[in-house]
Amino acid sequence: MGVTIDSKNHSIDMGYDGFNNLRLKVAELTGKEIFEHYKNLEKGMRLFGKEREKFFEEYDKKISEIHEKYNVPDGILNFLYASDCNGSISPEACKQIWEVIKDYDDNILYGYIGRSDCAKFRDFKEIVKDCIEKQCKLKWF
Repeated sequence: MGVTIDSKNHSIDMGYDGFNNLRLKVAELTGKEIFEHYKNLEKGMRLFGKEREKFFEEYDKKISEIHEKYNVPDGILNFLYASDCNGSISPEACKQIWEVIKDYDDNILYGYIGRSDCAKFRDFKEIVKDCIEKQCKLKWF
């Protein structure tokens, strides 16, 4: 079971870890403080009860502060914080992500290693660009 990310003309497949790594990279490209804070999200997933509730209250407060301080576009935050298993972002959000990722590429394998079509960052960029050009939502499921 994994994640498929698609646009009107393209799609890529990856596991949940690959999707997490992809979103971590988008957070990193967005800015150091959002990246550092986004990485802390994993800590909250391991907590329970009041401890978890307190963690997420503080986490959400910090997101609001970062959003305001650095004017992080809503579309990027929507991409980072939507559900892993079923989400979408608008073409406008794709434009905001594009501005952050357009000059970046790497050779990291985000998709299923061993597959001839193993997803890389350039494949994700192709989907984002297609959503902008075709004015369609970027979806993952």
